[in-house]
Amino acid sequence: MKILVTGAAGQIGHRVALYLAARHHVVAAVRAGGIPGIECVTMDIAEPLSVRVAVDHVMPDAVVHCAAMTNADECERDHALCRRVNVDGARALAEESARVGARMVYVSTDLVFDGRKGEYAESDTPNPLSYYAETKLEGERITAATMADCAIARTAIVFGKGGIPPRGFACWLVEALRTGKKVRLYTDQFRSHFYLGDCAAAIGLMLEHKLTGLYHLSPGRKESRHAFGMALAEKLGLDRSLIEAISMDDAAMDAKRPKDCSLANTKFVAATGFEPMALGKSLEYLKSEFDNR
Repeated sequence: MKILVTGAAGQIGHRVALYLAARHHVVAAVRAGGIPGIECVTMDIAEPLSVRVAVDHVMPDAVVHCAAMTNADECERDHALCRRVNVDGARALAEESARVGARMVYVSTDLVFDGRKGEYAESDTPNPLSYYAETKLEGERITAATMADCAIARTAIVFGKGGIPPRGFACWLVEALRTGKKVRLYTDQFRSHFYLGDCAAAIGLMLEHKLTGLYHLSPGRKESRHAFGMALAEKLGLDRSLIEAISMDDAAMDAKRPKDCSLANTKFVAATGFEPMALGKSLEYLKSEFDNR
């Protein structure tokens, strides 16, 4: 397949582009710069004309839409930009993809849920707490309404080296602990921490199995943010005493976060045979990524 990956400089998009490039013809959409070893095209997802020009240039068989404004606090402070990127951008890309006959995987988020239940299935009703999550849910619905040949991939929170430069929770945590900085992690927020390599492989399976509809991508388990951080520090030989246990009630945030937006993966596993790594094994892979920096 010829696959256009948007947001290819971001954490998920970068790893998806690298994973798929070993199997297909990948063109990475970036606002500026490039991705070493991968063909790139310039695209600004917030500009509809830029989206059209890029899609016409690539003429993809499939699109993986990872581009988004993902910092929930920044989205809360700038609703207009968040909407241009996450809603209007999703609409433009869905329209252009449908026009050229490409199918799409739209990458969404576990944050569409309010966190009162946990272990959410695809049949559970979303109730976003933040403007970021509202716009991602709206993007899901616009994409599904615009094109029949699409799949929505709600991903659990990911960890691993991805992005140019590398970014994300694990990169922040490892850098902080390696430099002796204290960090504060929640004991009462639960997520399905998903290894980035597994996430990229799962999105690849969605394309190759030609799935349509809504799927939750996760390892099918959950840990508190604090428990995950402690396990990461132990596996990487970092100082766990630098990690302070706190409650979500102790933190000031612009955007509300759910307390438990963990995702069940039963539907996706049944559809594809996907076998996510156990936490210990995925942390070993993470360790090798940082050891080989």
